[in-house]
Amino acid sequence: MANTSSAYDYSLFETRSAAAAPAPQAPAKKKKSNVIRLNEKQLRRSHRHNAHSLKTMVNLCLVLVVVGAIGAIVFSQVQLTELTDQINTTTTALAEQESIAVQLEMQAAAKMNTDEIEAYARETLGMEKAAEGQTTYISLAQEDAGTVVQKNTSPNIFTQIWESILSIFS
Repeated sequence: MANTSSAYDYSLFETRSAAAAPAPQAPAKKKKSNVIRLNEKQLRRSHRHNAHSLKTMVNLCLVLVVVGAIGAIVFSQVQLTELTDQINTTTTALAEQESIAVQLEMQAAAKMNTDEIEAYARETLGMEKAAEGQTTYISLAQEDAGTVVQKNTSPNIFTQIWESILSIFS
């Protein structure tokens, strides 16, 4: 009764003897050849490399342009960095030189007080202070006036041209 069920095949689960049922053999298949035979037209079509080589050349050109652009950007950034460093060192050197100039001006101003200048002029150059009699004062309160002594009798160029035009019409 166990084998009468139509929904389940219980015979698969029963034990069998190895000699009772021989294993089914698959029919021997002939091996298929992997060789593809092409006619002349198909053979010529498979050897077309022009489209691939043109596409390769275009891709190569694009890659070269991109690499060139990246190289130009890197080169300009390197130059910008070098110039910035030069500007910074020059600015630092300028600040140092300005500081030295201020120090030297202060030293020169400290050495040049009026007493030292008078002593140098008297001892080294042999100069003396001016006495009262050596000084003459001029008064400029009067208004200066200039008078022309001789009158300019020659007419200017415009007057000569006007007179020549008048002489033509008369």
